[in-house]
Amino acid sequence: MTRRSFIALLLAGTLLTSALAGTADAAEPRREATVSGDQVRLGDLFDGLPADQAERVIATAPAPGQRSWFDSPTLASLAAAHGIDWKPAGGADRTVVVRASIEVPREEIVASLKQAVLDAGAPAGLELTLENRSFTLFLPEGVEPTVAFRNVRYDEVRNRVTADLVAPAEGPELVRQTIGARAQDMVEVPILNRRLGSGEVIGDQDIAWIKVPRERVSADVVTDLENLVGLAARRTLAANQPVRGRDVRTPVVVARGALVTLLLQTPAMTLTAQGKALADGGLGESVRIVNTTSNRVVDATVAGPDLVTVLPPAVTAARRIHSASN
Repeated sequence: MTRRSFIALLLAGTLLTSALAGTADAAEPRREATVSGDQVRLGDLFDGLPADQAERVIATAPAPGQRSWFDSPTLASLAAAHGIDWKPAGGADRTVVVRASIEVPREEIVASLKQAVLDAGAPAGLELTLENRSFTLFLPEGVEPTVAFRNVRYDEVRNRVTADLVAPAEGPELVRQTIGARAQDMVEVPILNRRLGSGEVIGDQDIAWIKVPRERVSADVVTDLENLVGLAARRTLAANQPVRGRDVRTPVVVARGALVTLLLQTPAMTLTAQGKALADGGLGESVRIVNTTSNRVVDATVAGPDLVTVLPPAVTAARRIHSASN
């Protein structure tokens, strides 16, 4: 071998050694890695490893939705133990391992719990609020994000629900956890969506609906449209507030002080006279009317705008006697 050939061979060996060293030096820790299974492998923490080395299991993966940290000293220990030519340049190196997962939406958890409580006999208007406001549920990737509830208990005295959450709803049980919720029986009540002045008639367009706790709905609060739409405000009514029965009345068709026609009608005759209303009256309501000719005050029934009807004296007397006897 000539001297020139020897130098060329030596140079080639040096270059090969440098290349191999460069391959070893290429291993670097990752900033973040996502794992889908239950295990963390060496290749999840370091880039640039041979396939057999990368597949070595070195830790248990975090729970779904959770993460774990491998700090600089831990990475250095793993590198030394597994023959990885890497050393930290400082203390800032670390790898975050995130478990791939799917979150079960909180609203679906509450809806499922509510249905379970209803199936157990709770009131239909029950509204639930999870006691743990930060509660989240993650399941492994590829699992159906569903839940079911067992051992449902509704305490209507304490307004509280407890149940065992099981996930997923079907198949192998991966999560079982007891959760609590505050329960409140809610009822829908109509409210006015605008301010109404005294005497204004309430229409369908004036109504909105809100949910309020049942215990806050007093006995005189109007809860159905039949007792609201078509009636008139007795006084000015504020918007966005429940309406009480005493706040509304039938619309006034005979105003206090207005001149009205008194109508007395029997199969044998029809008599009319002029009177003056002593109070406001709605259709079908009884009002006091003074006969402007005789100055006699009679009870009359509002039959229409400025029209009232009266009964024959004999009928009126008989009714008074009947009422007194009762």
